[in-house]
Amino acid sequence: MTDWLLALLVTGIHLSAVQITGSGDVLAWPDREQRIAAYTATATVAAVIGSFITAAVTLYAASTGQRMRALRTHPVQGPQFRRNWMSILSATLVTSGLCLLSIILDTTERDPGGAHWLAEVAVTLGAVRAARLVWLFGRVIAGGDIDLADGAASLSGPTPTSPGSGVTAGSGQSGST
Repeated sequence: MTDWLLALLVTGIHLSAVQITGSGDVLAWPDREQRIAAYTATATVAAVIGSFITAAVTLYAASTGQRMRALRTHPVQGPQFRRNWMSILSATLVTSGLCLLSIILDTTERDPGGAHWLAEVAVTLGAVRAARLVWLFGRVIAGGDIDLADGAASLSGPTPTSPGSGVTAGSGQSGST
């Protein structure tokens, strides 16, 4: 919700500044074809970021270390973490959707209806959520690395035997007879 408010606030301040000064409406400067290209590129970038989010969620779900397990099962932080992931994923869908809607609504050379402002909200929301994604992804990586370091320390006991050290495949280590 905070991200939405921030995106709407930033776009609202920009819209007010444009209305007061009569200048600074960056998305109104190019012709329709260039605006459509910008909307399309933004929708595409949001979709690509969505694939990164999927990779990050996979990393989060696959982390089995003690800290990540504690985080996922924590009664407060676990649900907050999951809400953050879902919020970021949904924002990429909304960003793409708003850009596609802007493509549909921006039908004239000068865009008097202001469809480009929808695209600006989408870009701002995408930027805010991308910052959250970087932070969240960094937390997952850090937690996984700490858990990995803990696992490596517990494995630093005796080294495994090397081939040719006298241990054979049929020496009772497997369940086959």
